[in-house]
Amino acid sequence: MPCYKTEQMDIHALVIKYCKEHKNETATRVASLILENEEVNYSHRHLRRLVSKQREADKAFGKTTFDATSDTAVHTYKGNSSITSLSKAIEFFKIDTEVWDVDRYTCNSWDTQGKSDVLTMYQVKVHLVRKPEPVDLKAIKLHLLEKVEPYVVPQAKGKGTGVLVVSDLHIGAKVEAIGNTPSFGIKDVIRRLNVLAAMTNEKGYDKVHICLLGDFIESFTGLNHPSTWKELEPEGYGVNVVIGAYEILKKFLMQVNNIKTVSIVSGNHDRTSMKMQGDPKGSVAELLSYMLKENTSLDINHSSLLLTLEADSIFYVLTHNHYNISKGDMGKVFWEYGKQGLYNVLLGGHWHARKGKRIYKQVEEKQLDQANYRQIAVAPLFTGNFYSESSGWNSTAGFTLIENNGYGKPNVFEYILP
Repeated sequence: MPCYKTEQMDIHALVIKYCKEHKNETATRVASLILENEEVNYSHRHLRRLVSKQREADKAFGKTTFDATSDTAVHTYKGNSSITSLSKAIEFFKIDTEVWDVDRYTCNSWDTQGKSDVLTMYQVKVHLVRKPEPVDLKAIKLHLLEKVEPYVVPQAKGKGTGVLVVSDLHIGAKVEAIGNTPSFGIKDVIRRLNVLAAMTNEKGYDKVHICLLGDFIESFTGLNHPSTWKELEPEGYGVNVVIGAYEILKKFLMQVNNIKTVSIVSGNHDRTSMKMQGDPKGSVAELLSYMLKENTSLDINHSSLLLTLEADSIFYVLTHNHYNISKGDMGKVFWEYGKQGLYNVLLGGHWHARKGKRIYKQVEEKQLDQANYRQIAVAPLFTGNFYSESSGWNSTAGFTLIENNGYGKPNVFEYILP
């Protein structure tokens, strides 16, 4: 015959089981069901009290909290209901999986001594993020085409080939001067593009390859970060900022002579969602390249991740630099994406700083310059905001021009813009 302690543990498990299976029944009815279906040595009154106590415990220790923007939620529970898996937690908290994704989940259990028996307690926490709302890119494209007009790119006599590299325009940002960070807005973007177009034309190239390395806009949603909206131009988000970016790029391209190709890669700010997982490919850059293709005869190429370009016997690999592909072994990158027999250059932005890598190899205590590839992070047009200033970094605005030095190697000219 089982001892009293074992009976206590069994009745506790039965009460949890029946409470879970009959959530909509009264405590009186649940107690009756236990007596009808189980062999227990307890009165109806005692069972009814145990059921009520269990339901009070479940209700007291389970809660849900939301942040200010309702884009995240946290479900927590502490009690003796057996929740031992994520699926059980989703069922227990009644989580709508069409609305929420599980960001992370923890579940702990332990035994504790009750008044008359040993109880197993559970502590559960489920962190949720709201699923991004899908963006109707087809509708946006149709709307944009109604708002933009075609244009003609100028031609002029010239000599030689130049590769013009521009990154991080952050159109739509409106920043007040603070510390070492100057003020920034749409007028600054336009002014700087005007200057670099004129400086490129002064070089007198016969062919110009333009590389645009992402972060064309500051924010499509206005909420890339919780406080992003505080540093935006009025209505500088959504379709408005895409149209504005197109008009600015159109004016810029109309000023540069003898454009041969335009290469466009997406940046992390070019997403149409609040967070990267909603639009990791940066659809705004895709929209801009689509409009440029539709409204000009230029050779426009776009990629969300990486593009390659062979210009004047130098091979270029283009990316924004926010993916890990540009953060590892450069030899591996150039082996997989570069071109053997040519000098290879990896161009990227994102870091808002000028820096590059030159690779050397130790052989018999001599440094041999492996000068067949190089990584270059180009300067941004965007100079920073409160976030970058508070983090202790910012940059002067600039752009990069690259030429073949006549021996198959690049001459790299880095310019600072006012």
